[in-house]
Amino acid sequence: MASSASPRELPALPRRVVVGYDGSEASVRAVRFALGLLRGSDDRLWIVHATDPPRSVAEPRTDEELGSESSAIEQGLRELEGGRDPTWPRLEVIVRAGRPVDVVLAVAAEVECDLIVVGTRGLRGASRLVLGSVSADVVARAGRPVTVVP
Repeated sequence: MASSASPRELPALPRRVVVGYDGSEASVRAVRFALGLLRGSDDRLWIVHATDPPRSVAEPRTDEELGSESSAIEQGLRELEGGRDPTWPRLEVIVRAGRPVDVVLAVAAEVECDLIVVGTRGLRGASRLVLGSVSADVVARAGRPVTVVP
């Protein structure tokens, strides 16, 4: 007896991807993975970095401090780009203050991305032991597909 159910359709390749970036080797691999997925000129990639000050810092961070960190992240991204491939998607770097999980998820919701990509080894000191890794928290709270790159 033939089934009347249609075969499951495979999901389309993502066209709008958010990547969490903290400068670690794992986050560099996550960016490279995302770049490998996106090849159309209409594809979009947002590379998101959160500037989360240590809990022992009582004062807000200055614009100069945030700018310095942003410059270091952007330098890392320039090195990553190296010989930029013309088939790469439109790329935007977003640097915001806040907890990495919250910032990545907020940007993902704002841009209505198809996929979030994060690395596994961007550790953040003792808070990782207490709160769990950023990648695990993103997977648990995302509400959309997440790829974790080792």
